[in-house]
Amino acid sequence: MIRIAVASAMAGLCFATPVLAQSAPAGGGLLDKAVNQPGTSWNFYGEKYKAKATQAPGIPGDEAVHVAVAAKGANPWDIGATSATVKPVQANDTMLLAVYLRAPDAAEGQTIDLPIGIGEAAAPYGVLAQDVAKVGPSWKLYYAAGRAGRAYAPGAIRATVQLAGAKQVVELGPVFLLDMGAAQDPAKLPHN
Repeated sequence: MIRIAVASAMAGLCFATPVLAQSAPAGGGLLDKAVNQPGTSWNFYGEKYKAKATQAPGIPGDEAVHVAVAAKGANPWDIGATSATVKPVQANDTMLLAVYLRAPDAAEGQTIDLPIGIGEAAAPYGVLAQDVAKVGPSWKLYYAAGRAGRAYAPGAIRATVQLAGAKQVVELGPVFLLDMGAAQDPAKLPHN
């Protein structure tokens, strides 16, 4: 039930701002729980990659970021995409990451593994949630959910997609980091 609500809320978005700084329209419902700037509000780090805005018909906002990773890193996190919180998060709140991804060069039936999650933005880089997205050539919504062990100020946690696991091409669509509140059981949220 929550998976359908999340996908429906994400699919119903309409963006009109630039691809790397999109925001959700004002309104009610699930997107009121967003603690990041929903959309393709990605920031990148690392070396040996190229990122550019691209059209992505069929996903919210119809835009994505095309990332070409030139070489496998020593660690999967050597190149990554992040979206930081812009609102505070309370201790014990359940967090849900929902992100559109695809591997446009993958053959039908083939997938690439991308670690995704929610973590602290500074050392020691504690992890709130993590999962592996098995990303194929078609757009799909991927999830990671977990609980905040303490309160966090805006910018102290972020959504992450680790990109240095291989020489590869990945397209990152809109990212949504949702604070589902303390009463929500992370196990009952969508998962991959």
